[in-house]
Amino acid sequence: MKHLILLFAAVGLAFTGSAQNTIYTHAVGNWRNGPVVYISPLVQTTEAATTPDLIARLKAEHPEFQAIEDIDVLRFATMEEGEQSRQVLKSKYLRRGLTVEMFEGPDRDAPEGTTE
Repeated sequence: MKHLILLFAAVGLAFTGSAQNTIYTHAVGNWRNGPVVYISPLVQTTEAATTPDLIARLKAEHPEFQAIEDIDVLRFATMEEGEQSRQVLKSKYLRRGLTVEMFEGPDRDAPEGTTE
């Protein structure tokens, strides 16, 4: 009986770990007061990724985020929702008179800097 319970527990844990859905995420740095607001590219991950994991990945891939303490990570079910969020945030911060650096895709060589 004990072995049967352990077997069901092991099978249940195996399915739980593999049942994580794909999500999309991006981060916003210096989002409270700037002076430069950084918006990361949209990346694909799973629901299992924690906020500290995502921030560590972001800082490893984008040195501009390494010194920033004020980082907000946003998660989305679809790529379209994530891209729309990035554009809305860019507009919001530009209206506040802040400079926005928006990084695109895996190629971080040329951020889209805007100072309108």
